[in-house]
Amino acid sequence: MSASKDFAAIQRMLNECAPGHTIRLTDHFRRINYQGLIYPSLPKTKTVEIGHVRKMVRYFQIQDCASKHGMV
Repeated sequence: MSASKDFAAIQRMLNECAPGHTIRLTDHFRRINYQGLIYPSLPKTKTVEIGHVRKMVRYFQIQDCASKHGMV
């Protein structure tokens, strides 16, 4: 089983590291908008595999802040 993070922890990290982000639910994913960038494929599950989170963090370039939350 691969490592995963609870979505509540991801939400707390986004609130601090990506202020002004928005989340829109699609059929199977959460679509995250931040500073004109869109990450369209964060899984819509209670826990999310850490690989998805790391990819989103790199895409939004918030690695320094996210590392404080254990997301990188």
